[in-house]
Amino acid sequence: MRRRSFVLSCTLLLCFFAFPAAYAAEPLRVVAGTSLITDIVNDLTAGDSEVLTIIQGSSCPGHENAKTHDFVFAAKADLVLIHPFQRHMLQVTAMLDAVDNASLKLVAISPRGSWLIPEIQKQAVLEIADALCTVAPRKAEAIQQKKRQRVEKIARAERECRERLKAVAGKSVIAATMQTEFVQWAGFNVLRSFGRAEEINARELASIMSDVKGKGVCGVIDNYQSGMDAGLPLALELNVPHVVLSNFPGSSDDVPDYFSLLQESVAQLSRL
Repeated sequence: MRRRSFVLSCTLLLCFFAFPAAYAAEPLRVVAGTSLITDIVNDLTAGDSEVLTIIQGSSCPGHENAKTHDFVFAAKADLVLIHPFQRHMLQVTAMLDAVDNASLKLVAISPRGSWLIPEIQKQAVLEIADALCTVAPRKAEAIQQKKRQRVEKIARAERECRERLKAVAGKSVIAATMQTEFVQWAGFNVLRSFGRAEEINARELASIMSDVKGKGVCGVIDNYQSGMDAGLPLALELNVPHVVLSNFPGSSDDVPDYFSLLQESVAQLSRL
């Protein structure tokens, strides 16, 4: 009897060491509304999570649909993190209605406006850290440490950006509506703003040209997700630089995260 117990114990130990993954803790699974949220989750969990991004960085938030793969992932996810504007969007509501996951927690991260602005980015980091700690208390200490590191890194990045932007403070520009808040944070005077490419007509272009005439416009700033060429006719007419900024990391290979996106945006603006 003792021999059989010994053999059984040895067998169990061998199975444990041979297949450690089977005994490891399940990864934290998070559905992220946009790549802005994904970037923060990946950083705070140090890659120790599986994240599904509903809206990729290269997509317009209003022109993306939920996919079958999204439903499958959400059915076994722990947490859904979205922006307030996504709460009633079909790609979110359809996914939540379709899955049978009573333990799935939904959190709308409250900061509104441009998450490129360091203060707003900090607030988002704090809220996402709290949400992650709630659903994964075993990871809370590590998440809190990563949170502090990221907040400090944001503060350093802001100081560097302010230094680079000194030369353009007070300059006048025309900017896409979805970039106006960030451009103003950068120190520019936004004389007029404009919407998506499909919303602009000849009458609005003429109105903008009339309003900015003789006011020293130094550039026209478009929003990547709203249509990269929406403001190009204005730039050509005024003979000023045309700049395209993105609101979301992952919109191109050279801006995979928040910090590279912020630095690239500031680099473009500092040349105006």
